[in-house]
Amino acid sequence: MPIVTVQLGQCGNQLGVSWFDSLAAELFSSGNLGTCAADAYFEQHAANAATRSNSTKQWTARAVMVDMEPKVIYSAKQQAVASNHSWCYGKNCAVSGQSGSGNNWALGHNKYGPAVAPAVLELVRKQVEACDVCEGFLLLQSMAGGTGAGAGTYMAEALIDEYSNAHMLNCCIWPFAAGEVTVQPYNTLLSMSALAEVSSGILLMQNEVLHATCTRLLGIKQPSFQDLNAVAARGLAGALLPCKVRPPIPARPSSSPAGGAVTSSRPLSTGSKGRRRQQEVQQHAHAIGKQYTADDMCQVEDAGHMLHMMADLTCHLFSHPSYRLASIRYAPQLPSASIEFTTFTWPATLRRLKAMCLSGSFLDDGPLGTSASTAAVPRHKYKNKAATSMLVLRGNDAGTVPVGEFVDANWYAAWAVDPLLVAAHRGELGRCQHAATLLATDQACVVPLEAMLAKAYAMLSARAYIHQYEAHGLTKSEFDQCFAVVEDALAAYAML
Repeated sequence: MPIVTVQLGQCGNQLGVSWFDSLAAELFSSGNLGTCAADAYFEQHAANAATRSNSTKQWTARAVMVDMEPKVIYSAKQQAVASNHSWCYGKNCAVSGQSGSGNNWALGHNKYGPAVAPAVLELVRKQVEACDVCEGFLLLQSMAGGTGAGAGTYMAEALIDEYSNAHMLNCCIWPFAAGEVTVQPYNTLLSMSALAEVSSGILLMQNEVLHATCTRLLGIKQPSFQDLNAVAARGLAGALLPCKVRPPIPARPSSSPAGGAVTSSRPLSTGSKGRRRQQEVQQHAHAIGKQYTADDMCQVEDAGHMLHMMADLTCHLFSHPSYRLASIRYAPQLPSASIEFTTFTWPATLRRLKAMCLSGSFLDDGPLGTSASTAAVPRHKYKNKAATSMLVLRGNDAGTVPVGEFVDANWYAAWAVDPLLVAAHRGELGRCQHAATLLATDQACVVPLEAMLAKAYAMLSARAYIHQYEAHGLTKSEFDQCFAVVEDALAAYAML
């Protein structure tokens, strides 16, 4: 079902271009997913020969662009027109002002947000009416500035007021620890506390991680913001492109006494009954994986319903109200020039991803296939734990490869029931024969949150820059309330 993307501020609009370009590359150029899947993010109409002479169809992004400076939106539209893929933004899809928010969250939230909200909601209404059934909203924004953070938070609140039953996922870019914005601790925590009240879920992407991925893994010595956005868009595409729900360890659809193997007559349900069932699945993972025939595999890959990207993702991943922050990891992370010379295997890819999860790392540092098995890692060596997770597999045999190592009771909170959701699609992603993406409400947010909260408290105790926020209606008591909300979230994740 269609999803409307709202691009907020300079960061959100720049990320939005990379996001739609990544989608277009997978949906239109590679042909792995089929053009029918494009309806979730694009609207199809007659080709415009003047702008797309080399294509027979034209696709318009289901997007609304918001910024307080028109040059950002103009630049984003020009990049879309120059794209090698057959997509563009609509003619009347943007709202802009004539001056920025000055990196002041209160100015963006209390002044510019209410000023542009009616025009933005009108554009959103038109996008929603163009959908058969709108599944929800994807908001792209920064957390450190004034427009994306302040006005963007107000837009999120306005959208939920207008569409109270809609699912809303906020993809937020976490700022560099040594950022250029002096007041980013205030802006970041104010955004997080407000979004936690209205958003279905917040997907955090850290600028440090994106930068390290470019420099250490992709061989880009001096990455630009466009490079960082491309890495972020790759992770989003792996998670949000169409796929089907599948069981963690698919069993044979049928069994015969002569075969000597006793298996279930149907695929295992993703709704297994508690921890005991998960342990049983994990114990039989390798045995079940060797009992497939070609016919069995076809039946298993065709089983499962299409994943509703907003509804299924948010309802599973953010089912607990105390855990609204999620991280994203994916493997492999390779330079495009190395892909054709790489041998892909599912066991190696999944081992690398599981190792990243256990250590809390976001980087696939080691070569594929050289990682030791994570099946026998002692419980006390788990550096990271999660409340829920969602694993998305793309490529050959994605519907049948066993992923029992992710049904790991030691990695999840002791109270978690059915914490893992698995989905798959046969189509390749980014020319990789096998690709895996994991979303998790894990403890990866604890360290950056603690550091940001400590800086904010130090600034607040000295009343640094408080007068700039008070001038636009934000009081010290609201700061205290905001910090209390963040402290509660931090405590919940630390206790996993």
